[in-house]
Amino acid sequence: MRITLMQIEAFYWTARLGGVHAASRHLHLTQPAISSRIREMESLLDVKLFDRSKQRMTLTPDGHIALRHAELVLNNSTKLEQFAAKQKQHRRLRLGADECSAMVGLTAVIAEIKAHFPEITLEITIDVGAVLNRKLNDHELDLALLTNPATREDVTDIFIGWMTFQWVASPQFDITANPFLPEHASGHPIVTHSAPSTLYSVVESWLKSGNASSEAFHTSNSLGLMAKLVSAGHAIGILPVPLIREMLALNLLRTLPCDPPIAPARFCVSYMTETPDMQLDALVSIARQTLFRLHFLENMEEPELAPPLLGED
Repeated sequence: MRITLMQIEAFYWTARLGGVHAASRHLHLTQPAISSRIREMESLLDVKLFDRSKQRMTLTPDGHIALRHAELVLNNSTKLEQFAAKQKQHRRLRLGADECSAMVGLTAVIAEIKAHFPEITLEITIDVGAVLNRKLNDHELDLALLTNPATREDVTDIFIGWMTFQWVASPQFDITANPFLPEHASGHPIVTHSAPSTLYSVVESWLKSGNASSEAFHTSNSLGLMAKLVSAGHAIGILPVPLIREMLALNLLRTLPCDPPIAPARFCVSYMTETPDMQLDALVSIARQTLFRLHFLENMEEPELAPPLLGED
């Protein structure tokens, strides 16, 4: 057995205050508890710390030496507690998000994190999923919101809902096919993310399902710019539904009901498994609840055959 901090405290305050009664009041413990801890410490050290032959307990020569060591231990313990308190007051969370979640829900997620954890300092990174994956794997991010993560074993991925997609075009774009088939898309310019990405893989796999291809692929890492290109009639594209909901309501875009349907993508909260001083379960819960409240994700039942992972974002 080893000497405990509680035994050291009982010994130290008994010596400093001149007796068990005063130490018990200071430590808010019973006198028998104080006496028991001192006896345990004496037994472990195999020395006598107090001379109990007089009315007032007095330190033995060994007790005086032990008191100096006890004072050092308690001082260091106090410094350690102060260090921990300071670290807690200045906790840093490096939070990443892909563009879609950033545009639709990130500000609300940030507000909820600040409300629940005002001591946390946030550092925000907005980028494509492939970059977020790399930063997570290289321990440059603590937590990220993204589709279809491709992370290593020291990163935990928590699936929180489905990201849905739609083919969209300008209301003035001359497409009358209903349903919209892969063969119909082959004659139109298509805008999408650069490969490799979730969005590129969604478009590519959908076209391949009908043995079709596009004569013109425009690529951009900005979903916002892609939506503007589509709205202006320069291209068609598959875009995340949460991003374009407002543009659809304002008749700046229209959906192209398609066959086959576009498989949804898994949206996850990914975090470094060994992130110190972070209540990760609470942070995941905040992200999930906030994104669902904003109708960013769908809580669909798991299909019998889940949609395949569509590549890195």
